[in-house]
Amino acid sequence: MEKKIKSVFDKKNKRKISCLTSYSYNFTKIIDGLVDIILVGDSMGMVLYGMDNTRNITDQMMINHAKAVKKAAEKSLVFFDLPFQKKFDEKEMITRVKNIFKKTGCDGVKIEGNAELINVIQKLKKLNIPVMAHLGLQPQKFTSSKNFKIYGKNKKDLDKIIDDSIKLQNSGAVALLLEGMKTNIAKKITEITKIPTIGIGASEFCDGQILVSEDMLGMFTEYHPKFVKKYLNLSDKIKHAVKKYVTEIDRVKFPNKNFRYD
Repeated sequence: MEKKIKSVFDKKNKRKISCLTSYSYNFTKIIDGLVDIILVGDSMGMVLYGMDNTRNITDQMMINHAKAVKKAAEKSLVFFDLPFQKKFDEKEMITRVKNIFKKTGCDGVKIEGNAELINVIQKLKKLNIPVMAHLGLQPQKFTSSKNFKIYGKNKKDLDKIIDDSIKLQNSGAVALLLEGMKTNIAKKITEITKIPTIGIGASEFCDGQILVSEDMLGMFTEYHPKFVKKYLNLSDKIKHAVKKYVTEIDRVKFPNKNFRYD
């Protein structure tokens, strides 16, 4: 696993890193090997379960989905999101990561947080658990996507996040996920860090990109951030297929002799 991890994250300044989310076995089978990293994101709360935010995903829910994804992934790395923790507690956080990591067999974990994660990352590194630190806009801090705010609109934000980036890198993080931040900040962090930056709404200057799969495929229509590019309008295609299915049932065109046992 270490060799596989190294081969992906060594791509900084060589080739862009590609990432997408997945929460199921079948979808993972489709995208496995096409992207470098598959993230079992807590975004499933909004995308799969219709929650208002990402805060109500439990560790057991993450384990169930991550196990399915990891079982299907033979080529891509699989990282999981550490679900929301109400009160910051290093010991509890490490215990939770160890438990999910062990039960799912994933390749690493993504954790939302800033410089307070230094000791956590150092200890997880000693346990051979790779950590991707999530900086900038951190969805777990919000109760609704309507309240999401772009990060880095003042100099105080700039100075702090650059300082945090260096500290998290030095503590042993394998990558930094930068979300919803001003272009100049994302570019600066990418330039000064030795580990790769993976952006989502953080400009093309990052070392890689990640999107929620349902967003880029045009399946999740309730929330559409500016940074999302739809590569397919799958929602309309699904509706068209379902309407055709219903029509054929009504007109007794399906099933026909080709789909029955005589």
